[in-house]
Amino acid sequence: MASAAAHMPTPQPPPPPTPIAPIILEEATTTDNVVHLVRLVKNMREMGCEPYSGEQDAEVAGRWIRKVEKTMLQIKIPNKLRVYCATQLLSSGAMTW
Repeated sequence: MASAAAHMPTPQPPPPPTPIAPIILEEATTTDNVVHLVRLVKNMREMGCEPYSGEQDAEVAGRWIRKVEKTMLQIKIPNKLRVYCATQLLSSGAMTW
């Protein structure tokens, strides 16, 4: 008599994630890509990301970084675009770090 384990189906791995169309960095200055970046930053601001002006308080800087990272994950900003988006939120002294 065969064991009950022999009749159990083998678990299947989950399907791969849907690929995100990459934006090639060399093409980042085309009008379409600039418009895309502007929309991403606008979405980040609408979700509560505020400009960072370079305050010396480590707690303020840490909160800003955590908020920006969390928002980028939530709206699924591709890794290749995260630096571009984050730098658009820098102002005043933070732009000359």
